[in-house]
Amino acid sequence: MRTRISRGLAAALAVSALSLTAACNGSDDPAKDGADKPSAGATGTASAAPTSKAPATPLTAAQMKAAAMELKDLPAGWKVAKTDDDNTNYKADKAECQPLAAVMSADVEGSTLGASADFVLGRQQSELSEEVVTFSGTGAADYTKKLATALDACTDFTVDVEGQKTKFSVRKLTAPQGAEEVLAFGLTMEVAPGIKIEPNLVVGRQGAGVFRMVHLADTTSTKKDFDSFAKLATEKFAKAAQG
Repeated sequence: MRTRISRGLAAALAVSALSLTAACNGSDDPAKDGADKPSAGATGTASAAPTSKAPATPLTAAQMKAAAMELKDLPAGWKVAKTDDDNTNYKADKAECQPLAAVMSADVEGSTLGASADFVLGRQQSELSEEVVTFSGTGAADYTKKLATALDACTDFTVDVEGQKTKFSVRKLTAPQGAEEVLAFGLTMEVAPGIKIEPNLVVGRQGAGVFRMVHLADTTSTKKDFDSFAKLATEKFAKAAQG
């Protein structure tokens, strides 16, 4: 089975479910507002090249392997993370928001997985997960179009995560340039009263290839690293996809 891109989020959801009673009974502290806010004039989409209307050629296994981040690409302190297979399902209460819920799942429907990478900084103070996939025909462009449409249509929605109702809110972030299409956005997941998880994600397309990367950080300082990681991942992916 495929490694789930949101492995860190699943663990956090499980922990938060166990702490729900304590959060409800013992804490009057207000929930944190979340350090990540969209920049002025921020957009979820950046375009570096015109999109071809003709179906693109699927990426090769070698291209997808070269497109994925490696430990040597990251600053000191990061290490490769061991992951477990997971079939967690995410179902949005609004059909138009399902592409945003589905981005947390292991599988990208209609695609072929080529490479995945998972890294952790310290004792899970910051985590990165990335997947590189390829499509046939116009599948890659269709995938990013649906995701972009969902970003425009959805701000708040509820997701059923294996029976647990979780409130999601989404905000567009400034996306790096370098690939044909790039989307960047942040999610706030209220897994229990006063308990929120705030991952940032970047999704990019080059030809028939797509990469997805999620960054989950515990502190404001490590959350700020997302922009540099998103730029790094986008540039490496685009270069390999064109090679």
